[in-house]
Order: sequence, then C-alpha cells, then structure tokens
Amino acid sequence: MSTTTTSASGSDAPLEANLGTQVSKALSSADSTTATRTRYLGLVHQARLAQLTRTAASVTAQYGKNSKEAKAAAASVSASEATVTLIAAATRQVNTAAPQVAASGWALHGRVYNSQLQPTESYTVFLVDSQNTYQSAYGFAYTDSTGYFLLNFAGTPAGQNQQQPQASQQAGQPATTAPSQATAQATAGLYVEIANSKGQPVYLAKTPFAPATGLATYQNITLPAGEKPIGDPPESIRKAALPPAKQST
Repeated sequence: MSTTTTSASGSDAPLEANLGTQVSKALSSADSTTATRTRYLGLVHQARLAQLTRTAASVTAQYGKNSKEAKAAAASVSASEATVTLIAAATRQVNTAAPQVAASGWALHGRVYNSQLQPTESYTVFLVDSQNTYQSAYGFAYTDSTGYFLLNFAGTPAGQNQQQPQASQQAGQPATTAPSQATAQATAGLYVEIANSKGQPVYLAKTPFAPATGLATYQNITLPAGEKPIGDPPESIRKAALPPAKQST
C-alpha cells in the first residue's frame, strides 16, 4: 500500500502549484488505466506543442520577432511547454511502483525536480530533526536520472533487542533502530533535506514528514529557483552527500 503527497517549495513556484492541484487527486488512486491515459495525454500535448512551435516560427517570419503577434505566439508555446513538462512529471509518478514496506517500517520515495520541473540527478535526500541534526537511522538516498529517490525504513522486527542506529551507506537501506527511539524522533519531527551534487544543502522542508507505519509515501519535491545553498550540510552527512563518483580523493 502507498500514499501519495506533493511537497511545495513555496508560493512562487507556479509549476509545482499546478502539479499539486491538477494531478495529486488523480494520482492518489492511480492504476494502469490512469497511467495509460496520462501517457496518451502527454502525446496529445506534445503534438500540440509541435504545432504551436511551427506556428510561432511562421508568425515571427511574417510579422517580426518584436511584433505583438509573435509575442502572443511565443507565449502560447511557453504555456504548452509547461503543460508538457507537468504531464511528464505526472507520467513518471503513475508509472512508479510502490516499494515493499516492512509491517513495522515505512518508506518515503518520490522525485526531486528543479524549478522548471526537470529531474535532478545525483542529489542526496535525507532526514533531519527540527535542530537540523541528521537522523542516520533512516539513511540517505541519491536521486537517479529521473530524480527518483527511496528511503525505506525497516523498523525493528518483533523480539529484536533495542540497538543504537547506524548510518546506512546504501541508498534506500537505512539501519534498523529501536521503536522507542524511532517514535521519539518522529514525534519531534522529521524534515526532508536535500543536498546538491556538490554536497551543498539547497532544500529544507518547511513542514515535517509524518511516517505512516506499513505504508510508502510518495512526494514530488521542487527545488527553489537558483538552488542557493542554505548552509553547511550536517557533519554526519558531509561526505555522504557527494555520490561516490564525485567524492574527492
């Protein structure tokens, strides 16, 4: 089972606002039919974009690039491009299978996009508490070429002795921690933080993530325009924030 949510970077991100308001309801009950319809919808809008692009080129050639006709045609192309990008993000989501989640655990997965809803690759996703302390019990994950990440917390199997958490070095495979400690951390609040491929934090969620036991939660996260660094990464994840291929020797 899984739940579906979207995460906003701020009120000045119209593309993400569209993603949340136009798509989230349909994705919450997405099935194979929804996925097929979304794919066909994408093809329709891609064809429309191609037509608008040809029209804009013709209008520009006829009236000049500074004419009101050319500017109106260019605006139509930009709007169509935004729609195609939005549908592409939705298509990725409906075609993403929910990960298997342990009965006593939970998972957070989704995709990280830049301000233009393009996937970000080799970014690091991890969880911190309200004091920006890295919660190593839940590990970290690198985004792939589609922006996808997965944090899968297994919880503690019944009868297992409590133990101190240890940082996972595999994306999506955080170490097991004691129920009491996990509960305390969740109560205090878990916040999604993201570091870019240079190891610089560029996103920190404003609202806490509330894990649902036994379920996977999907989030689309859009980074703020410019992706300005927001400070130093937590000490515990400073080296981990750089994917192996990018770490200095």
